[in-house]
Amino acid sequence: MIHEGCPFSELSKKYDATIVHWCNDATHVYEIRSRTPEAVHGIVGELRRMAKSIGCAKMRVMNFDEDRSGLVLQDLSGFMCGRALKSQGITSVARVVRRNRCLEVPPTIYKAGWEYYTVLSFDPSDFKNLFAALEKLGHTEITSKKAYRGAAPESFTVSLPGLFSELTSKQVDAYISALDGGYYAVPRKATIGEIARTRRVARTTYDEHLRKAESKIAFAVAPYLRIYEAGSYT
Repeated sequence: MIHEGCPFSELSKKYDATIVHWCNDATHVYEIRSRTPEAVHGIVGELRRMAKSIGCAKMRVMNFDEDRSGLVLQDLSGFMCGRALKSQGITSVARVVRRNRCLEVPPTIYKAGWEYYTVLSFDPSDFKNLFAALEKLGHTEITSKKAYRGAAPESFTVSLPGLFSELTSKQVDAYISALDGGYYAVPRKATIGEIARTRRVARTTYDEHLRKAESKIAFAVAPYLRIYEAGSYT
């Protein structure tokens, strides 16, 4: 991860939001998540003003989840990211990655003023040079480093909305509280009734939300589990 004053990471800090950025040569997609719809709208407004100032006004909202304060914004011009950085005198991290013969694996994540990148390097010296170059841009930290062995499971990217968009906010809350409460620990540290009491909801209501969440997550993950089981990515 790197902290170097990128306008997108600054927006994530200003609005206490997470911005997930997918891009190719033709288009950019920003998945925006924050605690309130107002923060999401604030980010969208600033992105639109930024795009207009650099001549990239072809932007549209693809969908908006009011309940979970989430929005997907598409930049149809395909140039907003690079132009936005250049307009503020900031060197693109993606360009530095390419110059050092490394491969960026999308998406880029902006959170709390930091930029998170997944990068593949096929030569240790290339990675060393990349890290040295990034250090010149801003404070850089390596959060994890693993050996690359071809089509590794870690290189298989999955859309989080694709996995979890079918869950309601109550189902997400029920599942996370079960995880945090130790319901799935071995041995189990809490029962459904105990967690329901801490949540101040009826046991039957909580149980229903949790079971539906479990079912939806199981069916969403199943295709990727089948790929793994078949050995395509092992």
